[in-house]
Amino acid sequence: MTQPPLIPSGMMESMETAPSTPASGPPYPNEPAVLQRLPREVEYTFIKMILADVPGPFMTAAWTDREPDDEISKRFRNNTYGAVDRALRKAEAALRKLPPEEQAARQPQVRSLRHAWAQQVLGETGALVSGTMRIVTTWADPERLGISPSPTGLDGPGLVIEVWLTVRERLYLVERWALPATLMPWRPDTGVPWVDPGLVDEIYAVLIRTYFRPILHKRVGQRWRTEREPAGWPILTQRVIPALYDYLRPYYPARPYHHHRQLISDGHFPAALRRDITDLIKFECPHLAEALTMERVTAIIQRYLRRAPQDRRMGIDLFKPILPSPEVPPDGKVPRK
Repeated sequence: MTQPPLIPSGMMESMETAPSTPASGPPYPNEPAVLQRLPREVEYTFIKMILADVPGPFMTAAWTDREPDDEISKRFRNNTYGAVDRALRKAEAALRKLPPEEQAARQPQVRSLRHAWAQQVLGETGALVSGTMRIVTTWADPERLGISPSPTGLDGPGLVIEVWLTVRERLYLVERWALPATLMPWRPDTGVPWVDPGLVDEIYAVLIRTYFRPILHKRVGQRWRTEREPAGWPILTQRVIPALYDYLRPYYPARPYHHHRQLISDGHFPAALRRDITDLIKFECPHLAEALTMERVTAIIQRYLRRAPQDRRMGIDLFKPILPSPEVPPDGKVPRK
């Protein structure tokens, strides 16, 4: 497959530096400048979908804190998920032996760390063999959301946690936990259904130990980060920035340039596009983008284009469902119906 044209090493200075700003929507009060600059065709919902897998500040703080307050937090930085889980189980067992007053004082920190562990491990399940086994969590509420098409085991509102196995394109239910909701203990008069998040995290831990044990041998945060500074983590360099480029590129005009002074083609690197990708990440993910620069984003895009297929989907097509192609016999003849 022919690779997309790249800018020769000696032509970086010929890249446009002040293109005309693409037409954008009307400015709104206190709207960041990068949002005002986005072309009208860009839907911010899709940008949020691309950024949805970026770990939040609380999660990344556990990886980057060089002087954590406790031994468990230290394990988030350099150890495996299994090592963190063992330390948490030990802390949870010790917590149950404390007097009620001391238990209430220490419980929030242990629960917070368990929740961070559970969320990170759930994120790692997608990195295993795709589609083989997965955890699906849904909120059921027959009165507000209607009756679920599949049985949930609940008569009222609640949380359903299921493990599904895929075998030869067929789904099999492996295990189901149905947690009926109660009223918020601190606001029972509001009538808002609530499920204890601590119980949910305990169930996730049981399911991970039972069905996803390979994850316990992985280094914490392996799917998102490396030992480099956050601006160089794979979540940005291999996923977010390439995806933003593929979605936004069709909406930004680029000045054409010559290949070896012979062929003319559209430029890949409009300055407005590189600037907006940089500013979008700084706006949505400031905890990762402190060292992110426009030059760094350009280099990431260049590396991506060296291996990206020319016929890949771009723009709004990135989010359109892919319909299966009809099967054609080897001889090319389709039998009559």
